Order: sequence, then structure tokens, then C-alpha cells
Amino acid sequence: MNAPLNRALAARTWRAQRSRVALVCLALAGWSFLMPVIYATFGRQLGALLDTGIIPAPFLRLLGADPFSLTGAIALGWVHPIAIGLFVLFPIGLGAAMIAGERQRGTLEVLLSRPLSRRTLFLTHLATLAAIALLTVIAALAGTVLGAAANGIAAELDPGRLAVLGLNTWLFLVALGSVALAASASFDRMAGPVGIVIALLLVGYLLEVLGTLWPDAAFLQPLTPFHYLRPLEVLGGRQVRVDLAVLAVLAAAAAGYGLWRFPRRDLAAPS
Repeated sequence: MNAPLNRALAARTWRAQRSRVALVCLALAGWSFLMPVIYATFGRQLGALLDTGIIPAPFLRLLGADPFSLTGAIALGWVHPIAIGLFVLFPIGLGAAMIAGERQRGTLEVLLSRPLSRRTLFLTHLATLAAIALLTVIAALAGTVLGAAANGIAAELDPGRLAVLGLNTWLFLVALGSVALAASASFDRMAGPVGIVIALLLVGYLLEVLGTLWPDAAFLQPLTPFHYLRPLEVLGGRQVRVDLAVLAVLAAAAAGYGLWRFPRRDLAAPS
């Protein structure tokens, strides 16, 4: 019986991606470092602007946070398009290419000719994506803590809330990675899974922003995984158990579909 995970395959993937992972982690750490710096430099002086009403309420709803508080600055940076792009780069980009890319290059058949079951291959790729996602989350949290410490405001951070934020973000990334990998396991070419995950990313982000700006469209927000990434609520001490559960269910459902679909696929001769 094959083991659930294959260390050689995981090591091969890690060797191929470690430089890129390191660069993304450094970029996330640097971006997260800036948020406490922005708060320490401008937040306390400009916080009075909120009391004057000079900042329109719809704009604040779009931000989803008060950028002139420490938790608000961190939350705003966490869901900024730059941060989101860095966070999802590997779960979505690499996940969509892991199986369909091998199939397109004609190397998947060689890989499966070894004593390696399709389920083991799928689970190994999923575990690799989850591990890379964890590294990126740790890098972002480390950047936040270092930025706060460098400006003498680390005492304002709650370690427990940061841990929950890390868990929330990791589950969000694993859910997206599971969808990308399940799509990758269902196609022979990369165009299919890449199109699916890009649509999920763009449409999901659009629905979340639309529901934030237009209250009548708020019913659309629960349809997107972005709705369950809650940095402001987490850092504010509010309960996000339902959000964590939804992301976990989404990840499990996508992984379950991939584990069901991939072993049952016919792999035609490469064209």
C-alpha cells in the first residue's frame, strides 16, 4: 500500500520552488513591516480626521478598517491587493500547474509509472501547497511584529489575535489551493485550471468589494471566499469561528472532489 505522502515528490517540488518561495516571503515580510510604520508615523496625528467627517463613509467601508489605528492599518495592509496577490501566488498559481502542467509537458505519465498512486500524488501536492502557504503567513506575521517592535508599539499587539489571524489566512490560502489543485487534476492543459482560479480570484474579490460599497449587494459577499478572511474582526477580538469553519469545509470539499476525480480520469496519449 502506498503511503499517503511521498517525500521524494515533496522534496522535488520544494527544490524547484524554494527560491521563489523565499522571494515571496521576503516581499510579504517587507510589506507587513510597513503597516505598523505607517501607523506609528501618521496614525496618531491624522486620526482626528475621522472625527471631522472629511473622509467619506463609503470610502471607509471600502477600506474595511480605520487606517489610523494599529489594528486597522494591519488589517488594511493584510487585504490590500498587493498582499492578496503575494499570498495567493503559490496556492493558486502553483496549485493550478502542479498536475495539469505535468500532463501538458508529458511528464505526468512518467511520474505515475513509478510506485506512486494518484491519490498519493494529489495529497503530496496538497500538503506541499499547505506548507508553502504556512511559510508565507509566518513571514507576514513576522514582518508585522518586527515593524511594531522597530517603532516601539509591539506591546499594542495581541499574540493570541495574531495567531488567529494566521490561522484564518492559512485556511483561506489552503481553501484556494485546494480548489486550484482540484481543477488542475481535472484538465490535460493548464488553460482550464488557470482560467478557473483566475475567475474565482477576480470575481470573488469584485463581489466582496461590491457588497462593501453597495449595501443592496451585500448578499453576494458570502458567495466568495474573500468574505471569510477577517483580519479586522480577528484583530478586534471578535469571534470568527464560523468563517474558519466555512474555509475548512471549502478546502475539504475541493480536496475531496480532487481525490475522487483524479483517480477516475482516463489519461489519453499525449498529443
